[in-house]
Amino acid sequence: MRVSAVLALLCTLLLGCVTTPRPPPQTGDFSLRLSPASLGRELSLSQRITVVRGDERHSFDAQLEADASAVRIAAVSLGQTIASLQWDGVTLAQQVSTHVPPAVTAERILSDVQLAWWPAAAIRAALRDGFTLEEGEGQRSLLLDGAPFASVRYTGTAPAWAHVLLTHQRYGYALDIESVEAAP
Repeated sequence: MRVSAVLALLCTLLLGCVTTPRPPPQTGDFSLRLSPASLGRELSLSQRITVVRGDERHSFDAQLEADASAVRIAAVSLGQTIASLQWDGVTLAQQVSTHVPPAVTAERILSDVQLAWWPAAAIRAALRDGFTLEEGEGQRSLLLDGAPFASVRYTGTAPAWAHVLLTHQRYGYALDIESVEAAP
């Protein structure tokens, strides 16, 4: 894959996942910044992520690690790290390839990870007015004023989940995530 293909992949990657600071959330924007400790366990996953936006599909590999002190994520394409972030509960540090567009933000990546893997009680405690989280067997739904905002569907066994499909109705993309739990 050439630099242009990597750029296209990352443009699609959430259209808002890893770089420049953003202004405060607008009404209806969604952002989680839960403490790493609120996960309540350690997590180490090797992932194959496919970003789906309309008819476009782009895949890359990622490593997700979380413990009580930090959340660490690295995105890799063709053996090269194209983006990484670390959240310690106070500071969101990031390193991004020069080929990653400014629209891709660390805030969106962190929010998606926490929406999918953090306990529902921790998410509910952090939601702004208007947002609610509903949870059922193998799924959860984030609503804004009662309307669908995002949904998560799980296959496999918690907490690693072999397959996660996170769909953002509000932002118009889906993440199809295949995970393998790394050995301790």
